[in-house]
Amino acid sequence: MNPYQPNPEPTIETSESHSLLAPDLIRAARSAYGMYLKVHSDQMQRPAGVVVSQGSDRGQVIFASQPVLLPGERFVTFDEIESQMY
Repeated sequence: MNPYQPNPEPTIETSESHSLLAPDLIRAARSAYGMYLKVHSDQMQRPAGVVVSQGSDRGQVIFASQPVLLPGERFVTFDEIESQMY
């Protein structure tokens, strides 16, 4: 490693880097988004996606485009959730 060259930026792994998502992951993300719609239907801000904890299949609706993920979490973009809805 050359000490005069900066270190490369760390990459954030999102679901966009994966061509296929597991059906249970999509299902958990859709469920979390559905619950969000039931509670916040009057606000209707478009989320960036849902972060799903794979151990518990719980999801959290996220509005930041580059969420910070903990180990065992996966980010499912809103576009991926939406494409599976129809």
